[in-house]
Amino acid sequence: MLDLPALIAIDQVMAKLGQPSPEVVAAIDTSLARWFTPTKPNQAFPSTSQIRRRMRDLVKVHDDSIAVEDTRPKNRYSILTRAQRATIELEVDSSIGVIIHEAIKAAAEKYEVSMAEALILLITGKVEPEAARVVLHTYQANDVEDAPVYVEGHGWQVGNIPAQAVTKRDLSTKPEASKSYGPNTMVRKYVEGRDGTCRAAGCGMPAWLCQLDHRINYADGGPTHPDNMVALCQHHHNMKTDGRAFYILDPDTGDVVWLFEDGTWAITEPSGPLAPKNKRWARSVAQDIESFRARKHREAQELKAELDKEQQEAAHHAPTEKAENKEPEGGEEIPF
Repeated sequence: MLDLPALIAIDQVMAKLGQPSPEVVAAIDTSLARWFTPTKPNQAFPSTSQIRRRMRDLVKVHDDSIAVEDTRPKNRYSILTRAQRATIELEVDSSIGVIIHEAIKAAAEKYEVSMAEALILLITGKVEPEAARVVLHTYQANDVEDAPVYVEGHGWQVGNIPAQAVTKRDLSTKPEASKSYGPNTMVRKYVEGRDGTCRAAGCGMPAWLCQLDHRINYADGGPTHPDNMVALCQHHHNMKTDGRAFYILDPDTGDVVWLFEDGTWAITEPSGPLAPKNKRWARSVAQDIESFRARKHREAQELKAELDKEQQEAAHHAPTEKAENKEPEGGEEIPF
């Protein structure tokens, strides 16, 4: 049973479609029902934010002519001081945020300091920022025509994403393990693409903002491989490190079984574009697009045939007038 916040989230996004056709409503309803139906014991139910995100993806696929959210920049800055500490918050467009993040990250790596220290160095002018290169990571099935594209940090999109330079990596199979503690690019992007978000129950932190955790510690012989790694946010990574929870990863399905210190347990499923369910979903979407285009093309052909037929019938039944040559009375010539 869906609670009120979940129903509101679905309705708010669904309303963007205006008056959708019964086929679209049925397709979205079927997709949600399949997603909501648990397939494992104690499976965690999607959170409201995850439901809203899935609805946005579904709506964008079925109607790419509308905007499901206002993405125009709304820059906000605030500072909150408490005793001897201050919290500074900056909200910018995601594209600008990525550039800022990459600049801070580059400075942190160059000067071997934390991200916070690197930001202080940059803001105070003690160091110059490195030229940051923005990289957009996307996932798309290469064996399915018209397959939707998953853009990291933005969700599913229909159509190709323009780019100045493209580097393609084959993630149809699991990459080989990294030879060091840190995952290489192939391992990281595979795990992020499989998990989608932090693998803790109810956590919606995007996987690309999470840490990759070794299920079996690297020092204990655990490989840096997708079969031994999951995405965890800082909070849930600390919970696992502190021993308050432990998890088991199914390497075939990507399911994670969480075991808690109080004896309870829960199962979470991967939600990224490489997750088994989303692979099948991408194929069904591509098939729906192909079927939709074929139906619209057929309807357009039928309409053209009907219009041509009506035009021919109208021309056939139209009255015809024949000009008769008559001599005017009195032998006068026609004055025109």
